[in-house]
Amino acid sequence: MHETATADGTALRTTVRALAGERRHEEAWRLLRPLLVGDGDADAWELARTLVRNGAAAGWAPPSERQIRLAILCSYEGAELTSHLQLACQALRIDATLYAAPFGQLEQEVLDPSSGLAAFEPTHVLIAPTAFDLDFPQLAEDGAQLLDLELSRWQQLWDGIATTFGARVVQHSFVVPDESPLGHLELRLAGSRASLVRELNARLGAAAGSSVLLVDCERLAARIGKQRWFDPRLWHAMRQPFSYAALRLLARETAAVLAGDVGLSARCLVLDLDNTLWGGLVGEEGPQGVAVGDGPEGEAYAAFQEYLRDLGRRGMLLAVASKNDAEAARAPFQENPKMRLRLDDFSAFVADWRRKPEQLVEIAQKLGLGLDALVFADDNPAECAEVAAALPAVDTLVLDVPSSELIRTVAASLRFELPSLTIDDVARRSSYQGRASAETLRTGAASLEDFWRSLEMRARVEDINEGSLERAAQLTQKTNQFNLTLVRRTVDEVRSLVAGPSTICKTLALEDRFAQHGIVGLVLAVPSPETPTVLLLDTLLLSCRVIGRTAETHLLSHVSGIALGMGYKRLRGSYVEGPRNTLVADLLPRLGFEPATGQDGVWDYDLTMHGQLQSDYIEDVR
Repeated sequence: MHETATADGTALRTTVRALAGERRHEEAWRLLRPLLVGDGDADAWELARTLVRNGAAAGWAPPSERQIRLAILCSYEGAELTSHLQLACQALRIDATLYAAPFGQLEQEVLDPSSGLAAFEPTHVLIAPTAFDLDFPQLAEDGAQLLDLELSRWQQLWDGIATTFGARVVQHSFVVPDESPLGHLELRLAGSRASLVRELNARLGAAAGSSVLLVDCERLAARIGKQRWFDPRLWHAMRQPFSYAALRLLARETAAVLAGDVGLSARCLVLDLDNTLWGGLVGEEGPQGVAVGDGPEGEAYAAFQEYLRDLGRRGMLLAVASKNDAEAARAPFQENPKMRLRLDDFSAFVADWRRKPEQLVEIAQKLGLGLDALVFADDNPAECAEVAAALPAVDTLVLDVPSSELIRTVAASLRFELPSLTIDDVARRSSYQGRASAETLRTGAASLEDFWRSLEMRARVEDINEGSLERAAQLTQKTNQFNLTLVRRTVDEVRSLVAGPSTICKTLALEDRFAQHGIVGLVLAVPSPETPTVLLLDTLLLSCRVIGRTAETHLLSHVSGIALGMGYKRLRGSYVEGPRNTLVADLLPRLGFEPATGQDGVWDYDLTMHGQLQSDYIEDVR
């Protein structure tokens, strides 16, 4: 299998080179990008760098879905990291404008108002140090004091960046040195350098909270081996500490953290069944005969299912797309006691004899997700190739590996990074299951109004607070379909809006007879700088889980009532067209807004004439 995969990889690279030579850069990138999102090797990486460089000369750039301005503050020579990070961001559909500060100038860049960092106006700042920057001796007499001093240094940098630039901070953690004159004794000494570095990483994690993104470099170094991570030759020759293998890994994982922060992580992992979730063909072996739970192969499949179940528990949706008889496909989950996954672990289950691209389109529609929110995993490379060709927005994972390698193969993907973990993330699966139940109810209802009443919806509309800030910012980053203005906000930006004296910033949490959906709605409304009696809808959005249930009316009912009490005379909104939010193009006129005089694309709701918007189908709960 390895030889076949190598041959396939060689053929792919040959095809990419041929396409690039014909200046068909987009087609070449479409073939090469999955290798970068997966665990791409050095050849794929260099081929991609050449493709992007030559494409730029011809006026082409990889397609992107988000734009960021990323400043890189390295304590070492960071030119290679910067170059690799640019490519890694492009592979994850991020158009990153980069600023690389002179190395070793961390505090100077943050504190000097005339620095290059200040002129750059970043959205994100990466702090990239190494353990060489830590003032830790081999054995400290007062380790606690040293830890306090080091933690204070990095926190001051975080605070300075947030306060001065309003940027999101990303920090590389420290790699514990693997060579010590103390040998294994070092593990037993609380003041040893290795012990202090481990404790500092733990303190940084605790201090970061939801405001600072961390990249776990200690885990990455352990993945490839610390002797492959640090390159003494490059360090002493050019103050570049990492091997080129480490640079690729570090850049990929940093880009994955950034992608998660701007809402580009996957929302749903769609899985094949035969020889993916179990060994063998259920149509031939029967539900009790598939390999799961017993023997080396069966144990590996069981461990893989447990890993997937844990992905689901942290908020990743799971779905099935299988070419199979529907009854046979469901039978192992219902009848085989050795299965770790059950049917209710899946938010969508499609088993028939259609092509996989058709099945995936159906799953996306059922869940109300864009295709780019899906990752498709299958043991058959041909199936993955067909999906990649027909649905380029869907990333694929080829699982033609021994069952013992399934977890590592999925874990190597860059699409599953989380910037944070909220209560709403954990509850997402049950919310989507409730959505499916509600859809069944809708198809049998006599009218849409009867359907809304039968849902028995209850909402809690509340001011944004410290407990909901992270979720509010997350919604602005991830929500694409029911998003009126497509404004993306960081936690600090939301916090700043909330602090405004005349703003109205609310979240909406919804529940119905089937599920508690958590916080699924957001409005950020600010006074017009030109007309103080006009309240502007900076942001109005809903999670796709509750689209079509009048939650937007309920949210604006609260906003309009509060606005009247604050003396506002009009609500004003505008629609910003994006690739996937056409369903809200006519939202404002449907809610009673009228075209604003002399302003194209702007709509006003006259509060003094029409009063508070009415919500008829959702009850408030306290």
